[in-house]
Order: sequence, then structure tokens, then C-alpha cells
Amino acid sequence: MSGVRVQETPSGAWARAGFTLIELLVATALLSIVMSSVYTLTHASLRTWNLAETGTDLYLEARNAVTLFAREYNNIVGRASHLFEGDEKEIVMFVLAQPMDLEEGEGRRLMRVRYFYNRNKNTLEREEALVETALPKRPTSADDIDRSRIKLAREYESVVADNVVDFKITYIWVPLPQDQFPDEPPVKVPPVYSERHRPLWGLPQGVELRMTFRNPDVEDQEYEVKVTLPMRAPTVRMRNEQLEEMFSADD
Repeated sequence: MSGVRVQETPSGAWARAGFTLIELLVATALLSIVMSSVYTLTHASLRTWNLAETGTDLYLEARNAVTLFAREYNNIVGRASHLFEGDEKEIVMFVLAQPMDLEEGEGRRLMRVRYFYNRNKNTLEREEALVETALPKRPTSADDIDRSRIKLAREYESVVADNVVDFKITYIWVPLPQDQFPDEPPVKVPPVYSERHRPLWGLPQGVELRMTFRNPDVEDQEYEVKVTLPMRAPTVRMRNEQLEEMFSADD
């Protein structure tokens, strides 16, 4: 018929107007591989994070507690050695350190710091107070220490660590050897351990901290920390008989 034009479709046009069965199969296989890889990677990452999360805070809390205590312990003021005291569950020391109370600003201050274990809350707690007066001189008797002369201000309490199910402080003394000659090498002397420390005893040669943490999210999972810290401030070593006399005088 004249006036009517019929446009012919090329023979390969229908073949190029979509995906072939082979192309669909290949694309589906590639998509499955990608999705499987993403799922495997995500699942592994979440599993690793969950495993780490159950103990990371516990270990970090223990490390932070030890670091804070060690930093202040290493800055004990030697002239306040007669005011150093404690027992198994608490320790009192005068230090020159940065206050944790942020309102005090930056810089080291003379402070009275007390670490103690709160058995009811399973926490290790810290108490600080600024010393605003001169420290009293060393008296001849512990009963003569005039604590009223120590003016304290800006008391500040904080929790150093949670989930602490056990806490113990041990005071370490290293006695002088009985017989030691200048020309001979030093003699190894076994240390003496004490569970208490009274004023006027001076500073021990070291302390041992033992803390046990329990993970609240995992049943029966505990983490024990044991650290021995030598005393950096000047100390006086005594002989065994002198230590025994000092300990027995307090009984």
C-alpha cells in the first residue's frame, strides 16, 4: 500500500534488549558471593567485639586504678613519713600531685589522699583533701601527733574502680642484714610483710596491692591484679629485731 511505511526491526535488537540467562546466572552468583562476604565479615566483627567487650572494661578499670594509685604513691612527701598509715583495706598518705577535683585547676598540690575499700558497694574509693597549713613535726610518740594542726580543705571523693570483690594492701619491709662487710657483695635478705602500718613507723620499702575484679556480665569470670610498688621516697631500713620490736609495741 502506498503511503504506509513499515519499519523493520533489526534481527539482533531483541537479543540485545535485556540480559541473557547466562548473564543473570553470573550476576546472581556474584551478588551471592558479595552478600556472603559482607555477612561473614559483619558477623565476625560483631562476635569479636562482643568477646572483647565482656572483658575490656574490666581490664581497663583495673589498669586505671593501679596507674592512679602508683602515680600518687610515687609522689609521697618524705617529710610526712610519720603521718603515713594504713591497714589491709585502706591507706593514708600525703602526696604532691594533681588534684582530681577539676575546679582546683592544673598543677600539683600538697594533698592528703586516702584509698579505701568499700565492701558494701564492691568499690575502691579515693578521698582527697588539700593541705593548707604546714605539716606537724615528727613527735616522739604517736599519741603526740597534733592532727588538729593539719588544716584540710576542698575534700573530694570519687570511685576509682567498680566490681571489686576483694582488696588487700600489704606493707613490705626489707631488713638490714645482720653481718655485712664493705668488701663483700650485698646479702639477700627475705622481706618482712605487715598487714598494718602505724604512724611514726616511717615509710616501708614498698607496698603490695592485690585486687580481684568480677565481671558483672559473665558469671564466675574474675580478674586478679597483683602489683608490688617500691617506695621512691627516702626510707630507713631496720634490722629484724628492730622491726619485731616496732610491731610488738603496737600490739
